[in-house]
Amino acid sequence: MGNKQGKDGKSKSASDKKYKLDQDTIKKLQESTNFDKVEVKKLYETFSDLSQGGKVPLNRQQFKDGLVKLEQCGLKNLDNSPFGDRLFDLLDTNKDNTVDLQEFVGGLSILCKGTVEEKLELSFKAYDLDGNGYITKNELSQMFQQAWISGFKALSYQTNEEVNRDDLNNFSEEMAQIFAEGAFTSLDVNGDGKLSFSEFKQFALSHPKITATLNGSKKDVPITFD
Repeated sequence: MGNKQGKDGKSKSASDKKYKLDQDTIKKLQESTNFDKVEVKKLYETFSDLSQGGKVPLNRQQFKDGLVKLEQCGLKNLDNSPFGDRLFDLLDTNKDNTVDLQEFVGGLSILCKGTVEEKLELSFKAYDLDGNGYITKNELSQMFQQAWISGFKALSYQTNEEVNRDDLNNFSEEMAQIFAEGAFTSLDVNGDGKLSFSEFKQFALSHPKITATLNGSKKDVPITFD
């Protein structure tokens, strides 16, 4: 038995998969973000494909699947960012453990087309894991570790080289602690053992990065949103 044919000659299952996009919603999203109409429409389509036609918000895995598709929308791929897991938490502004359409498009608007100051503020929130308004040396180290891990994973994929997970975690943790120690010494101007936004801002404006190396191949990973 084959699929039923629709009026346009396409199979019913194929026509059902294409969700109807609400033009009023597209207009409102365009007005409230930095995206143009084409970009908003593509992001809306991506969200709809992942969320049963936009009927339900995205869970963490669906959100990650959405990041992979950003390049298809003409935007930069944020899936390879060390902030992949943190992004979900940052964009979930109402803290209900899901990301709805407004949070999805609005958050990506800052990441892809936001001002320098907006990206700095989001970078600071990414590092401030407990949300207390300051970054500790341990928080800095944890985020640096994720940067190294993402760099090595990208290199492993590019070079088709296997990387032992335990070795990767141990090395990344060691390098992150060393890097965080050095960074904190120069960044913690007032010596109070934590970084304020203004102290972090000086670090972020220097466009910091880590360089992962695997069998002669190198991968630079930005460690703030740029």
